[in-house]
Amino acid sequence: MTLKGPRPVLLLLLVLLPACLALGQRETRHEKFHRQHVDFPKTRAPDARRYCNLLMPRRNLTADACKPTNTFIHAGPGEVDSVYVCGRAGRHAGRNLHDSNNRYRITTCRLSGGSPRPPCNYRGSSSTRRIRVACVGGLPVHYDRTL
Repeated sequence: MTLKGPRPVLLLLLVLLPACLALGQRETRHEKFHRQHVDFPKTRAPDARRYCNLLMPRRNLTADACKPTNTFIHAGPGEVDSVYVCGRAGRHAGRNLHDSNNRYRITTCRLSGGSPRPPCNYRGSSSTRRIRVACVGGLPVHYDRTL
């Protein structure tokens, strides 16, 4: 028995509409950089270990596997973006890499043994350091390393 009239078209629209909306909401590389690496103001936690164990899953960095290392920058998005690292206040370090002139408060989270699958256990360390990021179109898109 085949469907007749507008029902097949309506059914197709109901199936395709959510997929199209999901595609339109995909995060940019710059948005992904902020989700993975910028935490300002810094989320409160009793210590660096608990901070990492709270933030890594909250930022979706442990969904399929435990990310071995991640660094969070505790500065406003504007302080990390164009003029501060990718522009005049940063130093070109080859290809699309830029070193910050400013030092930033950061927390580095490292996987602490155990399984590479969730639930993940991290140890954390806080410091104030310069950073190196990759920039595209004057915006940071990848955290390269701490300097």
